[in-house]
Amino acid sequence: MTIRVSFPSMGYSRIPFKSLFEHLPGVEVVVPPDVTQDIVKLGSKHSPEFVCLPFKVTLGEFINMIENHNVNVFIMSIDCGPCRLGFYAPIQERILKDLGYDVIIIPIQQDDLLDFQWLDPLLKLTRVKGKVMRLFDLIPAIRYSFVKGSYIEDIVRLEGLIRCREIHRGDTTKIVSRLLKRLDNENDMFKLHSFDQVIRTEFQKIPIKRDFQPLRIMLAGENHVVLENFINMDLIKKFGEEGIEVHLGNSLYGWVLHKLHLNYKRKNLERISKPYIPIDIGGEAIWVIGHYIQSQEEGFDGFVHIYPFTCMPEVTARGIIEGQSPDPFYLPVQFFAFDEHTGYEGMRTRLEAFIDLMKANRENNPKFQGVYVEPSEIQEMYGKSNKYYKFNNFVEHVFNPFCDMLSMIKKPQLLKKTPKNKNE
Repeated sequence: MTIRVSFPSMGYSRIPFKSLFEHLPGVEVVVPPDVTQDIVKLGSKHSPEFVCLPFKVTLGEFINMIENHNVNVFIMSIDCGPCRLGFYAPIQERILKDLGYDVIIIPIQQDDLLDFQWLDPLLKLTRVKGKVMRLFDLIPAIRYSFVKGSYIEDIVRLEGLIRCREIHRGDTTKIVSRLLKRLDNENDMFKLHSFDQVIRTEFQKIPIKRDFQPLRIMLAGENHVVLENFINMDLIKKFGEEGIEVHLGNSLYGWVLHKLHLNYKRKNLERISKPYIPIDIGGEAIWVIGHYIQSQEEGFDGFVHIYPFTCMPEVTARGIIEGQSPDPFYLPVQFFAFDEHTGYEGMRTRLEAFIDLMKANRENNPKFQGVYVEPSEIQEMYGKSNKYYKFNNFVEHVFNPFCDMLSMIKKPQLLKKTPKNKNE
C-alpha cells in the first residue's frame, strides 16, 4: 500500500523536502503547487484572525491539496519554545477535521535534531519491515535532501550577487530556474557531489558589469516569509532589478545545520547580539539582531527585516533595533510586516524611498563611502582562473568557517563602549 503525502512548499525548499520523502519505499510524494493569492485567501478564511501569516498560508495549501490533489496525509516540521510554530500541526489538523476533511498531519520535531526524534515519523512512513532495513532506506533520503539543500543556498546567494550586475535583464532569473529544475531532477549522488561546478558554470554564462559597485543590503527575518517568494513579493528579485546586491540571512540548509549545532555562523551571530538580546525569545529574533550588527560592521548600505504581522519575536527584534538607533545602530533599516492584506504598491513606495536613502548615504555620508568589498564569488568566477578552484572552494567553505569558529571565543562587546565612571 502506497501513502500519498505532501508538505508546505516554502519556496525552493520544496526540492529538499521532496528528496527526503520520495526515496522512502511506500511513499508517493505530491509536490505542492506554487502559493497563490487564492491559496492565501482560502487559508485566511478558516484561520484565527490574528494568527501569523505562515499559519494561514500552510492551512490554505493543505485545503488545496485535499480538494484538488487527493492528498490527506501531510508532513510538517514543528518546534518548541515561544514561537507559535509548535502549535501549527495539532491546531490545523483540528480545523481541517472540523471542516469535515479526513486528514492526518504528521509533525516532525525539530527542536534539537541530535536527539533524533525527527526520525520516528519517517521510519513509520516506510513499508519496509525491520528497523535496520528502514534505516538503510532513510540514510540515502537524508543525504539527498541535505546535499540539495546546500546547493539551493549556493544558488540563492549567487542570485542575489549577480542579478544586480547582469547586462541583459532576466538572465539571472532564467539561470536560477534552469538550475533548480536540474537539481530537482538529479538523483545520481555522484553527479550531485559535483553540482557546485554546474552552478558555477551556468552563472558564468551571464554577462555582468564587472566594475559595478552596487549598494548592498542584508535581508533577514522570519524563515517562512524570507524563503517563500510569493509571500515576500519576491523582494530578492525586485531589489536585484533595482541594482541592489542582496545578501540573504536565512536558508533551510542553515537552519538544519543550526539544529544540528553545526552552524558556526549562527553561533557567531548569537555571540554578537547577546548584549542586546541575551535569551532566545523565538522566531529569528536573536539572529536578526546579529545580522544587523554584522551588516553594519561590514559596511553594508542597508538592512531589510521582513516578518509576519503579529509575530511577537520579530516585532521584539524590531523594537530592539529601533531602540538603539541612531547610536550605536546607524545602518538604515526598512521593516516589512506581511499579512494576507499586504499589497505591492504600498510596499513599492517604501522600497524606492529606502533605495534613495541608501544612495544619498553612499554619496554624502563618510560612514558609507569607500567601504564596498567585492564578494569573493564574483572575484573567483569572473576575475580568477579556474585552475585553483577546488583549493579556493576548500578555503571558503572549510578553512574560513573553522577560523570563524575560533574567533568566537572573543567576549561580545557593545558597538559603542560606555565610558567608565571616573570615581570607580
